Amino acid sequence: MGCVGKRKKWVLRAQDANLATELAETLNIRPVVAQIMVNRGITTTEAGQQFFQCDLADIPDPFLMLGMDRAVTRIQRAFEQGESIVIYGDYDADGQTATALLVRSFRELAQNPATITYYLPDRFDEGYGLNRDALTGLSHKASLLVTVDCGISSVTDIAYAQGLGLDVIVTDHHEPGPDLPPAVAILNPKQEGCPYPFKHLAGVGVACKLIQGLGAPNWTELLDLVALGTVADLVPLEQENRALVSHGLKRMSWTNSLGLKALLEVTDVTEPTASDLGFRLGPRLNAAGRLGDPARGVRLLLTQDTGEAKKLAAELHQENAARQDLEAEVLQAAIEVVEKYSLDQRSALVVWGEGWHQGVVGIVASRLVERYYLPTVVVSTADGQATASARSIAGLDLYQTLCDCAELLSRFGGHTMAAGLSLPVENLPAFQQLFERLCAERIPPEDYIPKLYIDDTISLNQVSDQLIEELGALEPHGYGNPAPLVQAEVAVLRTKQVGAQNNHLQLTVRDETTEEMAAIAFSFGDQQGQIERYAEKVALAFVPGVNEWRNQRTLQLTVKEWEPRSGSENYVRRWMVDLYPWRLGASYFQSRALQLEDVTLKPQQTFRWVDLRGTWDKVGALGNSEAAEQKKPILIVVNTPAAVLKVCRELRIKVARGHQFIGFEHEWLTEKERGEFEKTPPLWLVSTGFGLESASWPSVWLWEPPLTKDIGVLWSALCEDGGELVGLFGPKEVRQLQADLVQHYPDREGLARIYVTLKNEDGAITMEEAYKRIESMGMLGALPVALAVFSELGLWNVDENRILYSAAPAQKLDLQHTVLYNKVIKIRQQSAQYLKRCLERGFFQDGLKREN
Repeated sequence: MGCVGKRKKWVLRAQDANLATELAETLNIRPVVAQIMVNRGITTTEAGQQFFQCDLADIPDPFLMLGMDRAVTRIQRAFEQGESIVIYGDYDADGQTATALLVRSFRELAQNPATITYYLPDRFDEGYGLNRDALTGLSHKASLLVTVDCGISSVTDIAYAQGLGLDVIVTDHHEPGPDLPPAVAILNPKQEGCPYPFKHLAGVGVACKLIQGLGAPNWTELLDLVALGTVADLVPLEQENRALVSHGLKRMSWTNSLGLKALLEVTDVTEPTASDLGFRLGPRLNAAGRLGDPARGVRLLLTQDTGEAKKLAAELHQENAARQDLEAEVLQAAIEVVEKYSLDQRSALVVWGEGWHQGVVGIVASRLVERYYLPTVVVSTADGQATASARSIAGLDLYQTLCDCAELLSRFGGHTMAAGLSLPVENLPAFQQLFERLCAERIPPEDYIPKLYIDDTISLNQVSDQLIEELGALEPHGYGNPAPLVQAEVAVLRTKQVGAQNNHLQLTVRDETTEEMAAIAFSFGDQQGQIERYAEKVALAFVPGVNEWRNQRTLQLTVKEWEPRSGSENYVRRWMVDLYPWRLGASYFQSRALQLEDVTLKPQQTFRWVDLRGTWDKVGALGNSEAAEQKKPILIVVNTPAAVLKVCRELRIKVARGHQFIGFEHEWLTEKERGEFEKTPPLWLVSTGFGLESASWPSVWLWEPPLTKDIGVLWSALCEDGGELVGLFGPKEVRQLQADLVQHYPDREGLARIYVTLKNEDGAITMEEAYKRIESMGMLGALPVALAVFSELGLWNVDENRILYSAAPAQKLDLQHTVLYNKVIKIRQQSAQYLKRCLERGFFQDGLKREN
C-alpha cells in the first residue's frame, strides 16, 4: 500500500455555481473567490460578512464552556485570598504560549503577582503531562494548579494531587478519554455535554477563554501569543481560531512583548504571516522543548529585559538549527528501516531505533507520512522504555486507534491526526502488529492515495491584481483554511532551474487567454525534464500571487503540483511527448538537397509574395495571420527533419490549442506514421516539403531560408494558384544555416577529421560508437555524407550496425574522384552564395523562380 512519492489524486471540490454567484453579487467579490468561500463552508451572506470582518464581538461567550463558572470562581477566590497558583504547561509551542498567557494575565489580576508561578515538565525525564514527582514538589508551593494544553487524560495523577491537598483546574483541548479526571473544573470544549459551539481551539485558545471569563481587561493585547500557539499547533484556522489569529497577527506587528520582538528579529520577519508563525517562530519555541529546558521559551515570552530576550532568542535559533541536524540524522535512519519492509504490503509504519532523539520523532513521523503516505509511528527506545510520536493520514482517527491499543501502552494522548505515546520495549512487536491490523481494517484502499483538493478551475486571464487583493482577504491561511488552490491547463514556454542547488523551477506559461505568465515551483527543480517533455499541455495546481523584486511587482503563480494532460494519441504526440527529448540519427540533420534530382515538380503557380523577413515574433505573426484567423490549411517549411520536429514542438507549445491542430511530416516517417498522417492531415503542417510534391496549400510559410535555390523552387511549387508565399526568416536563421552548412556538408578538412576520429585499429567500429564520437565533435549531420564518400572511395564497407575498414590503398586517393564529394562541394559553394541573397530586396522576385 505504501510507496515513495505517491502522485496525488486531484479532486475538484464540489462546485455550486448558483450559490457562488449569489455570494459574489451580495459580497461584491469575484465568482472564483465566492466559490472558494463556499468550499470553506461559508454559504450565506451573513457568514461571508463575518468571515471577512473577523470581529472579536462575534466569538462565543466564554461561559458557554462547561466548567467555566467553577473555574472562574475558584481562581478568583485564590486571587482574593493570596493563594499561590502554579500554571502547569506543556513543552511545545502551544503549551509555552498558553503558559505565558496565563502567567501574564494572572499576575495582572492577582493582588500579589509573586504568588503566580509556572512549571513545564522535561520531555526526557518526565514526559508529557502531569507526573507525581512534580505534583509532590508543587504541592508544597501552591494550593491551586491550573493545567494548560494537558491534563485531560491525567485521571490518576490528578486524584493523587487531590490527596496532597492540591486543587486542580484542567484547561486542555486534547481528546477526552472515557474517564475524566477529578478536577475542580475542566475546560475542554470536546468534553461530553459541553455546549461551547467551537470545538477546535488550541490549548492557548482554551486558556484565552479562561482569561476572558476572568474579566481580564487587556486580554486582546495578548492575542499575539494566542495566534502563535494556535498556528503552531495546527488546529483549523476557521471561525473563532481565524478571528483570534487574524487579530493576533495585527497585534504582533506592534507587539509589546520583548520576547516576540526578539524572535521576529532573529528570524528576519518584519510583517508576520500565519506561515511565519508556523514555519519560523513556532519551530524555535518547539526547539526549546525538543532539545532542552522548555521553560526557556516561557522566559523569553515573559521577560521584560531586552538583553535577556535577545540572548534567549539567539539560543533557541541555534537550537533549532541543531534540531534540524538531528532530524535529518534520525530521518535517514528511519528511512533505512522502512526500506527493508515490503511497502506494498504495509498498511502503516511502526519504526524504532535505540537512542533516536525523542525531541524529533514527531517531526520525523510527519516526514515519513509525506514520503510514504501511511499512518506512521516513530519510536525512540532507551532503558527498556519506548517513547513515540504518531501521525495519521486522512481517513484514520489516530486517537481512537490508539485507544484500541491501550492494553499495550503505558500512556497516550492526542488528536485525530497526531498523538504521543509510551510503552515497554517488549510490547513493540505486538503493538506494531495490532496497529497495522487496525489500520488495514479501518482505512479503505482509496484513502491510501493522497488527495490534492482543488478549489476551482480558472483561466490565466482571471489572475489579476484585483483577484490577488480579494484572495488576500481570505487570510490567514493554514490548516483548515488553506491557501486557495486553483487549476489551469497551460503550455510551458520556458523553464529555468533556480536556487542555490537548482532545486526550484521558474516557469513561463500561457493558456488560450493570455500570452505569458510567470510561475515558480519550489522544490521542483529535479522535475524540469519531465515538465518540458509534457510542455505542450500540462495542468498546474497553483496559488495566484505576486512577486516583488527590486521594486517591481509582477503576477506570479506558485505551483504546488502539476500533471500531464494527454491530447490525441497519434504519431505526432508520440514524437512531441513520449519520445522527447529526441535522440535523432544523423540523417535527421541532413537536408535532401543531395537528392533533388529525384524530385519531379508540378508547374509553378501564380502566388502572392508576403515579405515578413526579420519579424521578431514569428509565432505571433503566424498565429495572427489572415490564414490562421480564417482557419485555412497552412504549410510551414524548413530544411531538415530535425528542424521539422523542433519547429512543430515550438508551435504546438506557443500557439493557443496548438496541440490540437499542428502536426508534422518529413521523409523519415515510418510507413505506419505516414498512414496516420495521410488519414488525418493536420490543419497546420510543418515539413521539409519532400514527398509533398503533388499537394498544394493556400498559405506556405518559409520559417527558414531555403538552403539552395532548388529547395526554394520546391517550396514555392507547394503554394496553390492564387495562394500566398510568406517569408518569415531573418538574419538569425541565415547565420544558423550557414553554420549548419559547414557542419552537415563537410569539405576535405572536415572529412579528414571524421576519418581520423572513426579510425579504429581493430578494423571495425559499431555505428553506435561512431554516432557518439561524431556527436562529440558537433558534426553529427555530416556522418551520412562521410560514410557515403568513404564507401565510394572503397575505404569503408558500411552495413546497418557497423563500419568495416578496407585495406589501405596502394596509392593516395583523390576525393574529387567521387561523385558525392563533388556534389557536396558544389552545394556548399552555391548555398553560401544563395544564403547571402536571402535577405536582399529582390530575393522573392528571382531567388525562388524556376529557371527554364
